Amino acid sequence: MAEENRRSPRYPEIGRVIATDLCALPGILDNISLTGCKVHFPVSVVVDLEAEYMIKITLSRSLEEAPLQLMCKPMWVTENQGVTQVGLQILYSPDDARLREFVSYLEEMNDDDDE
Repeated sequence: MAEENRRSPRYPEIGRVIATDLCALPGILDNISLTGCKVHFPVSVVVDLEAEYMIKITLSRSLEEAPLQLMCKPMWVTENQGVTQVGLQILYSPDDARLREFVSYLEEMNDDDDE
């Protein structure tokens, strides 16, 4: 697979995504970085690429903590067989510090896997 041109490395991570302005059903986090994330929903979703959405992510590695609250702007949307994938740019958010802490943790875990 070709190296993607990204500002920040993305790390695979699973989490539950609540984005009530996007979809009544919860979505699933596929990956996350300091600047963005990819999520998917098990249904067709209409996404306004000009809008900003507050999403809440419950991370699988920290279920006991409150969900991360992130303000995001959709960058792209694809739909295949009733599943909608959305690439989100993370804007300055209420949980920016927690996001940075979590991504640093993922980076450390990734570095340990490389050794």
